[in-house]
Amino acid sequence: MASKTNKIKSKLTPLGIVLLVCLCAYVILVLAPLVWAFLSSLRDPWFYRMDSLWWIKGKEGDVLYLDNYKTIGEIFWCEVTRKGVGTYTVGMWRMFGYSLLYAIGCAFTASFVPCVTAYCCSKFPCKLSKTVVTIVIVCMSLPIVGSLPSEIKVVKFLRLYDRLWSMWVMKANFLGLYFLVFYAAFNGVSDTYSEAAKIDGAGNFRIFFGIIMPLVKNTFFTVMLIKFIEFWNDYQNPLIYMNSYPTIAIGLYSLLTTNDPRKMASTGYANTDPQKMAAAMTVLFPILAVFIAFQKKLLGDLTIGGVKG
Repeated sequence: MASKTNKIKSKLTPLGIVLLVCLCAYVILVLAPLVWAFLSSLRDPWFYRMDSLWWIKGKEGDVLYLDNYKTIGEIFWCEVTRKGVGTYTVGMWRMFGYSLLYAIGCAFTASFVPCVTAYCCSKFPCKLSKTVVTIVIVCMSLPIVGSLPSEIKVVKFLRLYDRLWSMWVMKANFLGLYFLVFYAAFNGVSDTYSEAAKIDGAGNFRIFFGIIMPLVKNTFFTVMLIKFIEFWNDYQNPLIYMNSYPTIAIGLYSLLTTNDPRKMASTGYANTDPQKMAAAMTVLFPILAVFIAFQKKLLGDLTIGGVKG
């Protein structure tokens, strides 16, 4: 034990200490607002107005004020107008369901398509493969601005507008940073596995799904987790393309910006900061649970995998 401790101390250079301090400061700056928002969501709005930077004073009503979450549960809804159906109300749990379908489906297609494309470009080199890689790099370098109106027109022409599954199709493209991540991962996989499988009579599909994918599964699921969080928090695309399927992010946006007189007349209207933070924490909790559940599996060594026979 003493030798291991000495080795660790010997590796702590002045530059390493500075970087460690900066890293700790960054972590504190990221976590402190989240912790403060969660604690503030448990405070009585009256006490919060008196002092927003202190949580527990020992006064009655200033500890674990759960009515904020109860209020949010009652008014967390939005109205949807669908052609041929009319106007109806979508509640919080239904919005959670739409968010799960949207985030999981889009995260899978947005991860699987660049994964397959990167594998083909990496393991089947040709002029087309080099062209695809060049297209990805060029599209990442050139900002595309002003394409939304034409994109909406094309989506409506193809009858993909206002359909939940159509968003899965729209996100199934190979452009973006994660194509390069998968491309580098496949370049790091030895061709020995594929050659041995071909000798045993395995086809390309069997090699990809049975041998190569297990080697990069950590990378794939990590990318999918990142995309899931991105789509869970996304409200712009569902707001534009999925008017009949409001996600929980749209519900949060509607809750905090609405001028609905029914909510404004309610005593629980989310017009106080603790109630707004309670609404934000309600949206955050599922993502936090997913991260805690999968952090060991998804954030481990991204270069080591297992080969399934």
